[in-house]
Amino acid sequence: MMTPLLNRRIAELELDAAVLRHRLLHVPLAMQEDCNLRASHRIIGREALSLFRAVRQETRDGDDGSECDEALSRIEAAYRLVHEAIAVLADLILAEPAAAGPPTRH
Repeated sequence: MMTPLLNRRIAELELDAAVLRHRLLHVPLAMQEDCNLRASHRIIGREALSLFRAVRQETRDGDDGSECDEALSRIEAAYRLVHEAIAVLADLILAEPAAAGPPTRH
């Protein structure tokens, strides 16, 4: 059985991932560095890895595999949420027309 602390950490990761996803998709690219979004992404990645390890350690001796699977699925979903937002940004950046220069007046 997982501890309330571990459940709370997973819930916090889910919230942090949702907030970061929102910020990635709504903060203009030019301002993202100022908002430390790259650092936030690294922190979420480290926390997700730490949580994977903690869940595995805590449930290693337990016989409730479904609780472990559910926790690991939640962690993976939170991490994937952020990466999907990054993929959307990459697609938008790559889809922009190549340096066509500033618009001209006619």
